[in-house]
Amino acid sequence: MAATADNLRELHQLHQRAKALRDRMTSGPKTLVARQAALVIRKTALEASRKAVQDSKVQLKKREHSLQAHQSKIDDLKVKLNLVKKNEEYKAIQNQIANDKAAIEKLEGEMLEDMMRIDDQAAALVTEELEFKKFEGQVAEFQTEIESQAADQKTRLEELVAAIVGAEAIIPEDLRERYRRTVKQHGADAMAFIENHACSGCFVSITAQMMNELINNNSLSFCKTCGRVLYLAEEDIANTRRSAR
Repeated sequence: MAATADNLRELHQLHQRAKALRDRMTSGPKTLVARQAALVIRKTALEASRKAVQDSKVQLKKREHSLQAHQSKIDDLKVKLNLVKKNEEYKAIQNQIANDKAAIEKLEGEMLEDMMRIDDQAAALVTEELEFKKFEGQVAEFQTEIESQAADQKTRLEELVAAIVGAEAIIPEDLRERYRRTVKQHGADAMAFIENHACSGCFVSITAQMMNELINNNSLSFCKTCGRVLYLAEEDIANTRRSAR
């Protein structure tokens, strides 16, 4: 009786270990894909930040050219101012000079704002570049880790599957099809131990007759509620052994 319960427990543990390994083999690549997608998003954001700095510099350069154009115009107008003889023309040129000076004053204010913005953007870009490089390195390191583990995990899974096949030899021939259906339905949780006279899979109490069958080890027992293969917990085995003495 104890050997059968121990064997079922071992088979259950093998299924659970195989599931845990499969989960790791699946979750690792999924996590890598998610991190690579995040890296692409960060790279896009970084490129946008670079472009923003470049656009600000281009805007500043345009304002510099515009300021130079206004200054050249003022210089030309001052030359004309010394040549005109009519009062109306003199006043018109003075108005033009005043307008250009006002435009220059406005441009100087805008250029100051541009330079401050460029300084802020450049500082933020340096931080963003460093963070991107760090994250890029982490993703590359994680990818190497996943790839290096893949072969070993595959080997270990093959070993576990072989161990499961070997451990399944305890399943009676006439119940193997039902056992396989149960494994297909519940996966690694296809078996459950009895705790306080209840199935640990669905927590429904089992009958006294079924408990006796488990103790006497008459046949493979399935929970009448959830269909899991049942086996005695180690504590129940110990209690049964003490009662038999």
